[in-house]
Amino acid sequence: MGQDLIATHFGDVVVTHGADDCLPPCTIHSPSNHPMIGWPQNWRGDRKSMERVCEHGVGHPDPDDLQVRVRRGARVHTCDGCCVAL
Repeated sequence: MGQDLIATHFGDVVVTHGADDCLPPCTIHSPSNHPMIGWPQNWRGDRKSMERVCEHGVGHPDPDDLQVRVRRGARVHTCDGCCVAL
């Protein structure tokens, strides 16, 4: 099992699984074509999850983040409505 180091838009460096061990969709190696795909990524170390940051500076759970997919609907985040309209 390999590991990759990735840098987010905000300069965080995250150790993640390697591309060879990846199962799509994956927020790092093979993101789906979701509506937030062009938004910058931000690693939430406190939640151990990736989020996408909208033009207003608000973080929204990345749809391809494994924890989001496993616990869909169970996540709560401060929201300005950007992800609801998508």
